[in-house]
Amino acid sequence: MVLLKLMPIAFGAFFLGPLIAELLTRTPAGELLSIDPTQAIIGLTLTQFCMLLGTVYGVVAAVTGRWI
Repeated sequence: MVLLKLMPIAFGAFFLGPLIAELLTRTPAGELLSIDPTQAIIGLTLTQFCMLLGTVYGVVAAVTGRWI
């Protein structure tokens, strides 16, 4: 039961985070925002930063019970 409650957090961190990072790297959105994937954002790489954002989004989804 505890594992199921942690699934939104894992989904946000390990699926949405890298997905957002790849979208920013491979689409014109990254060029528009002038994002360099090798440069650190507050001490983190782009992938790590997006995984952190995905984790926060997963925690919000786990607490509220919905993704939107």
